[in-house]
Amino acid sequence: MAGSLASASTSNQWALRYLRADSVWQISRGAGAEIAVIDTGVQANADVSNHLLPGADFSDSTTTSVGTGHLDTDSYGHGTGEASLIVGAGAETQGLAPDSNILPIRAVNGYAVDLALGITPAIEFAVSHKARVINLALGYKQDDPDIRRAVQDALDSDVVVVAAVGNDGSSQQYYPAALPGVVGVGAIDSSGEVWGQSNTGADVALVAPGVHILRDDNRGRVGYSDGTSEATAYVSAAAALVRSAHPGWSAGEVVAALEGTADKPAGMRGAVRDDRYGAGILDVLAAVRLAEPPVVGGSGAGVVRARQGGGSGWLWWVVGGGAVAGGVVMLFGVRRWFRRV
Repeated sequence: MAGSLASASTSNQWALRYLRADSVWQISRGAGAEIAVIDTGVQANADVSNHLLPGADFSDSTTTSVGTGHLDTDSYGHGTGEASLIVGAGAETQGLAPDSNILPIRAVNGYAVDLALGITPAIEFAVSHKARVINLALGYKQDDPDIRRAVQDALDSDVVVVAAVGNDGSSQQYYPAALPGVVGVGAIDSSGEVWGQSNTGADVALVAPGVHILRDDNRGRVGYSDGTSEATAYVSAAAALVRSAHPGWSAGEVVAALEGTADKPAGMRGAVRDDRYGAGILDVLAAVRLAEPPVVGGSGAGVVRARQGGGSGWLWWVVGGGAVAGGVVMLFGVRRWFRRV
């Protein structure tokens, strides 16, 4: 039954067709993989409720963030949208890794003046609760030592960390995508072209569908949005699919598989990587089909040798009190229209 629902739901989601989700699901649906969505929270709905784990809220802007338990609260909708792209059951939005589980961690609330201090304990919570993948569809312009340390702890704990590169349409760097070891994600449209507002540069590891993406929001509505946030959700889902298919592979091997199997479009002109596409366009089917783990080159994913077997609308937070070097934190999704379901 689940397979039939998933197959039918690809008809109005070009991204799933582009990623050959029906074929991917014959190999892996993400079972056993836990993805921490560090965002505005996740609102329970028919698409995500059955795959929500007890999470935490670190978004309090007036006191030290300590976490207040699992609230299923999302006052803005961005985090709910991310979760629906990953685990959506197909009631409205079909997720790419529908049998994986979401660890919802609210680090920002989306409207008030938020202390970005919530990002550090959110990452720590994800690591301590055994997340296999961390999804960070947000960014800030200046490095922060506490967040850098938390990200490194996650990498050292064998977690795949995925982050959006930003929606400036420029080479502006955003953290945490700019941190070593993080998989920085840009966006493409349905023709495989890099979205005009997707940031470019050395931080782009992969690109994935991120334009005219159907997703849920926090008010029982569904609609379309653009952004590197949406692309980030698909790469996080892909990492979960590979981790489920190959549970013995390390985080580095999972990242190497995703980068090493990425499709090289004509726009890359034969290059191993470039600043627009990174290593190329996400090809999750090729990654889950790998018969053995790729060889990880250097200190990160780097060059791999793998053999295959059989703008407008951004949400801004001003950080108060000079507590965080990053200054301003942004979510990288642009909502266009939503209808109530």
